[in-house]
Amino acid sequence: MNTMLSAKRVVSSVTVLLLLAFSVAAYAAEVKTAPSSITGDSSAVAKPAIPDGFVKRVLKKGETLAKICNSDSTARIIFLKVNRLDERHFPLGKEVLVPVDVNKAMLYSPVPATLADTRGGREIRIFLNPQYFGAYEQGKLIFWGPVSSGKKERATPPGKFFVNYKERFRRSLKYENAPMPFSINYYRGYFIHQQSLPGRPASHGCVRLLLVDAERLFSWLQRSDPVTLVLH
Repeated sequence: MNTMLSAKRVVSSVTVLLLLAFSVAAYAAEVKTAPSSITGDSSAVAKPAIPDGFVKRVLKKGETLAKICNSDSTARIIFLKVNRLDERHFPLGKEVLVPVDVNKAMLYSPVPATLADTRGGREIRIFLNPQYFGAYEQGKLIFWGPVSSGKKERATPPGKFFVNYKERFRRSLKYENAPMPFSINYYRGYFIHQQSLPGRPASHGCVRLLLVDAERLFSWLQRSDPVTLVLH
């Protein structure tokens, strides 16, 4: 039993280290895109171009994460983050970006490396149309990840907010006691928390994250830190 727990801790530590390395490399790349207006429909998801280090192809029946990434743990993390998926979601026929050169792929970031309109200090900025977030300090990107925001009929509202409070083990009061691990409340009944990522807007309005990103943001963000939701 102790051996199994130790093995799990090692795997978890390796995953976190890889994600940290990925975030630092992406920041170093200094991607020069910029967010736009904070009003309008947040249901659309922009189709990505093909960045250096990737190929674009369609997911086929029976494919697994291990097969797609040739059992390369770094490539797996890149694949999940760039395509906004978790390990349970591999939609048949979905067009995805697959890392074929890990060193180049690690330099890619789908969010701006700097913010011209930073709100100062720590800030999480959620880009609703492309479905990614960026965590910034003094306007500089520290790390990023995928999100799944509200589906069309329950679209997540854009705007400027602040962290109200955090709950590590929250459950939904409206939707069948659904788990909402590492919840961060920023506006009325809207939260940022860990939940499934199918590669598109799919929530009832909250902003879903991968578990590793939810844990990191939960520890990093503090009460009253800015939370900004923009379209692009």
